[in-house]
Amino acid sequence: MNILVIGGGVVGVATAYYLSQKGINVTVLEAQERHGDFGATAGNAGLLSPSDAFAWASPSALKVAIKSLLKPQLGIQYKLHMDPTLWRWTASFLSQCRSSRWVKNSDSKFQLAQYSIDMLAELQLATQINFDASHQGIAYASRSQGSLEELSRHFNFLEDRGLKLELLDRGALHEKLPLLQANSQTYAGAVFSPNCKTGDSAKFSVELANWCVKKTECQFIWGATVEKICQKDNKISSIVTSKGEFKADAYVLAAGAHSGILATQLNIKLPICPIKGFSITAPLINTPIEPMPGFDDTDKLVALSIFGDRLRMSSSAVFDGFDTHFRQENFQEILNLAKEILPNAANYSAAKYWSGLRPMTPSSLPILGPSPIENLYLNVGHGNLGWTLACGTGKIVADIIAKKKPHVDMSPFLLKT
Repeated sequence: MNILVIGGGVVGVATAYYLSQKGINVTVLEAQERHGDFGATAGNAGLLSPSDAFAWASPSALKVAIKSLLKPQLGIQYKLHMDPTLWRWTASFLSQCRSSRWVKNSDSKFQLAQYSIDMLAELQLATQINFDASHQGIAYASRSQGSLEELSRHFNFLEDRGLKLELLDRGALHEKLPLLQANSQTYAGAVFSPNCKTGDSAKFSVELANWCVKKTECQFIWGATVEKICQKDNKISSIVTSKGEFKADAYVLAAGAHSGILATQLNIKLPICPIKGFSITAPLINTPIEPMPGFDDTDKLVALSIFGDRLRMSSSAVFDGFDTHFRQENFQEILNLAKEILPNAANYSAAKYWSGLRPMTPSSLPILGPSPIENLYLNVGHGNLGWTLACGTGKIVADIIAKKKPHVDMSPFLLKT
């Protein structure tokens, strides 16, 4: 059996790995060149975090959206457009904001995230690839005692479902993250998730792709932009790209934020909205440094990870279409926080700037499995947890193609037609 995967980011590469482990011949088409910018894979915060598995659509979401219109400097920015697609997505998002829907969506997202982290651990053990992983947990910090108590109540939802959590006071937080010692009064404390991890998803994707090419019947075609998806008798017959035409027995769509655009060629409407985020990556000044937990300033909505000798800081969720352009001011909040809490940790004048798109569904749940096209399978819509969910969703889609029952309840993740 021959499978063609459209998309060579972290989700596409993970899908290719699990398919190859079933003895399937896999070809991956990636629009970027080999060492290019793989969309959201390239610049995310690096958190592998079931602790972030809350659905975005919640009873408080409308209030946050209205506030973002009045205060555009917030981490979440909703920009009004006369785009009917965005309006339809927004209407669907608001329909998911009921408390009962938020509970169901968050529960499903958390269970999938937990499964995915287990799959990543098995994959790392099997392949021994290096992606600057740290197994030190993630700290979610608050700047006041009141917000810390509110944050702790918020996390009770996941703790009730099996996530191990610890409440850290100011002193315990700085023991976990010694880089914060320079400004010890900034945070009142944190909720700490000890079983979460961090890692560089771009490095993971490159290393896993190399492993697959060496160890399996898997090949990658870089710089292959999809130009046309050819269809016959409700099946894909071939994919025409800038690198030629490709045929397979079945196809997997895993193209991140651009999956919805590609699916329209097949008259499939995927409820995916591109949400722009920003990050900086700066070289650490004093290296090497001991592995450290990931960190999330829950008041400023900025997250950070240490990748070997690099600091990654990420923020913002901007509803602004497919535009990935940025201005220096887009990174000002990130830089302000970096210089506030980590003034001597990294060389910020040598920082690399990135913006990219997260593929978000109204429910915050990815869309997995069969599509209305007989030989097309979906692995799309991972939103803010693409890195966290990649191995789990890759394994699930590979199991479905191999006609094995997935290890999670699939009903929340199927395409609603």
